[in-house]
Amino acid sequence: MLFNKNSVYLFCWFVLSYASAASAAEYQPFHPPGKFINLGMHVMYIDCFGEQSPTVLIDVGIADSSANWYKLAKNLAKDVRTCVYDRAGYGWSDPGPGKRTTAQIVHELNMLLEFAEVPGPYVLVGHSFGGFTARYFAATHPDKIVGAVLIDSSHPDQIYRLSELDNVKKKPPMKISRRESAPSTMTEFEKRWYLLNSSRKAVFAQMNELKYFKESAYEVKHSGPMSDIPLAILTRDKSQLPEINGTSLESAWRDMQKDLLKLSKNSWQTIIKDSSHNIYKDAPDEVISNILKVVSLSR
Repeated sequence: MLFNKNSVYLFCWFVLSYASAASAAEYQPFHPPGKFINLGMHVMYIDCFGEQSPTVLIDVGIADSSANWYKLAKNLAKDVRTCVYDRAGYGWSDPGPGKRTTAQIVHELNMLLEFAEVPGPYVLVGHSFGGFTARYFAATHPDKIVGAVLIDSSHPDQIYRLSELDNVKKKPPMKISRRESAPSTMTEFEKRWYLLNSSRKAVFAQMNELKYFKESAYEVKHSGPMSDIPLAILTRDKSQLPEINGTSLESAWRDMQKDLLKLSKNSWQTIIKDSSHNIYKDAPDEVISNILKVVSLSR
């Protein structure tokens, strides 16, 4: 594109006005409390608290923030070592190579744990899409996993059992903006994560995880059985899916949640009263209680 004198002035004005819209604090150096681990092709971020074995490892849903789990993780750390991390592209982690499928995510997570020297064995906690990570890791690395907690977890069969959602005409738009200030109630650390989560690399991470969701579902479904480890299934109480063409998608979701019990002979399901999909926000004490129950049984 060629610029004339006026268009150059206009372009400069746009850049300056956009920069002034962001908080000046955004450009100041900030050092998060965790570790940056070089995996060779990209760097990933992980933060661990506590000392007691086993290690509880938390993975979050698509577009969610590990920062949202920090308070819960620190409460858990009073009783057990607890780690949160940023999947490739999110937060302080670099974009990762290859397709963003569950197999790739678990491969990188396994490397991250080894390179960061995070001691096992592990209890995996997976919320929503993070439930795929927990299931696939447990199935493919059974010698490292002693328990799991699936929190309103994704299910491989939802790609067709919830397919009617594709026919919904009015869908809420994805709201991503760096012009909006972070909520004043956030800590400085949370504000930084809030800005990072609306960055270009995070948006592409979200889009790629959604793009390859069907492939991830196939990988998880055919990853093999889990061993009979202690397994807690936490399910939301509030209905959040519609009825379409006489089919209750919420009922289908509940059936899939119940189906997760088959993953282990040592499993139980708890429907968390008054909770939405983000159970960890609505009922953190219930989440902590079930994680500690799994930890206790794994010991």
